[in-house]
This record gives sequence, structure tokens and C-alpha cells, in this order.
Amino acid sequence: MCSIKYKYYTGATIYIRAVNIERDGEQYGTYYQAVCSYREQGKVKQEVVHLGQHNTADEARTAWQREIGELQTTRPKRARKLQRKLERLQELTNTD
Repeated sequence: MCSIKYKYYTGATIYIRAVNIERDGEQYGTYYQAVCSYREQGKVKQEVVHLGQHNTADEARTAWQREIGELQTTRPKRARKLQRKLERLQELTNTD
């Protein structure tokens, strides 16, 4: 079971969703998502980028850029995957 709390990201068209994970009635952990909601043919759609433990998009971008640099020599496939995720987040927040 999880509960969702919303935190709006100022200056962008997204908001940060905090998802609290509960197991057996106790809080197990929290993860964050950057969410952009839009309508397509009358239906609400959402584009989601999972931020994991990072509670802001800026914090995730900074950490991921550093992590990509570290992974490029040891785990290039993981580095490419994280780079694509970073690019999606940058598109979502309309920043460079």
C-alpha cells in the first residue's frame, strides 16, 4: 500500500509526487516522481520520471550527472540508461 503526497515544482509544468510505501501498517520508505499531466483526446495522461530518493528535480539532475561520469568507465550500459533518464527529466522540466 502507498500514500501519495504532492509537492509542486515551481517554475515548471511538473510537480513532485512523494510516494510513501507502507508494509504491514508501518512506513517502509519514500520515493519521488516528477510528473507532468496533460490531456490527449479528452483523457488525462501523465509522463513520469522516477527520481528515486531525490526529492527535487534539481537534486536528481546534479546527482545523476555525477553518477554518469563515474559509471562511464565501469558500467557504460548503466551510464547510457541514466543519461536517457536525465534527458527525459530535462525535457520535462524544460531546462538545460
